[in-house]
Amino acid sequence: MRKVDHDHRRIEVAEAAAKLISREGMEGLTTRALAKELGCSIGVLSHYFHNKEEIVIAAFRWADQRIDARMQAALAEDFTLDTFLPVIRAGLPLDAESDLEWRVRTNLHTFAMTHKASLKAERDKFVDFRTIIGDMIERLQREGHIRNDISAADLTLVMFDLVVGLARNLLMLPLTEREDHASYLFRLIEQLRPI
Repeated sequence: MRKVDHDHRRIEVAEAAAKLISREGMEGLTTRALAKELGCSIGVLSHYFHNKEEIVIAAFRWADQRIDARMQAALAEDFTLDTFLPVIRAGLPLDAESDLEWRVRTNLHTFAMTHKASLKAERDKFVDFRTIIGDMIERLQREGHIRNDISAADLTLVMFDLVVGLARNLLMLPLTEREDHASYLFRLIEQLRPI
């Protein structure tokens, strides 16, 4: 029972850190600010995490797990290009919830450039995400739902870079403008239908 409580508290700290990072950036994530956000002492935080980088990685994983869960929920049993589009949509910051998650990811990206453990977490997540997209694209090609005259490996890299780049660019726009701005990606995906 203690282990569950400890894990639950770590998740609470990660979520609070993610929200703090989303609102105030990495510079706003201090142990003092985090303790205040959680309504606890700084000493309590050191019971769950050894240093700031561990907290940052936990916040990053919290955000990523939520993005992954939304994308998995969008996957349909009958997988076609029409069911692929909601998966890609689920990975973009098109609402307040996903906006928070992508703000955490974007802040971590900058932080990771100078912190080895965070950089490894970021790279590992990118490998996982590329693999998921690649598996989906290969399946769509194999089942005849998208053109197979384009290399699945190349299409995976292009799709990954477009989604990640677009997600970061969308963060600079008001939520109300993001859907229209992202529409070009959905038009491009539509062009993958077999001729």
